[in-house]
Amino acid sequence: MIFKLFPIVAMLAMGAGAPAEKPAAASSPKDIKMMHDLARCVVNRQEGQVRRLLAMDYRTNAYRGATYRMAKSASGCASFLGSLRMSNVLMAGSLAEAMLAKNGGGVALSRRLAYDATAPAVEARDEGEYLGLCVARTMPEAVEALLRAAPESAEEKAGVATLAPKLAPCVQAGASARINRHGLRAILALASYRLTTLNSADAPRPAKG
Repeated sequence: MIFKLFPIVAMLAMGAGAPAEKPAAASSPKDIKMMHDLARCVVNRQEGQVRRLLAMDYRTNAYRGATYRMAKSASGCASFLGSLRMSNVLMAGSLAEAMLAKNGGGVALSRRLAYDATAPAVEARDEGEYLGLCVARTMPEAVEALLRAAPESAEEKAGVATLAPKLAPCVQAGASARINRHGLRAILALASYRLTTLNSADAPRPAKG
């Protein structure tokens, strides 16, 4: 099992099952902050479309295309566009964060991620989602603290530093993980959104064999 945390390049690679994105050029702190502002604007104006987008299988070209088109055509959010460089995974993670914040109903995220034995289990679709679901389920308070932190803040960096040494048990046996701070935040937001939306009961289990 290999886990490496890369703090600079905005990319996500989790074995053969990862979303098929080309590694992007490094995203600047300005890009990251602008992306989160854009996501909040899009969710406020097009929540239904965002909900439909996040329900899609993110491994598909259709999902990647829909993410790009939504960011480009966001009505009333054009001021955030232009030179923004961002991978689809990071953009989708920001949208998931914005949805979690808007629809929390005043309930702490860690409580919404709590185990519910009556709810159906969520099956991880690839190694990246396996990691995100496992961490969100087993370390909900740390995930909540990370997602509550402002992007590019000292609190965000501290949140990643808290989580990083504890991630290895959530990497599938035989898999390798290369992930940066922004990628980790994105997959945890996406996993948290999926768990709270579907009210899942179980953390993912490693595949047998």
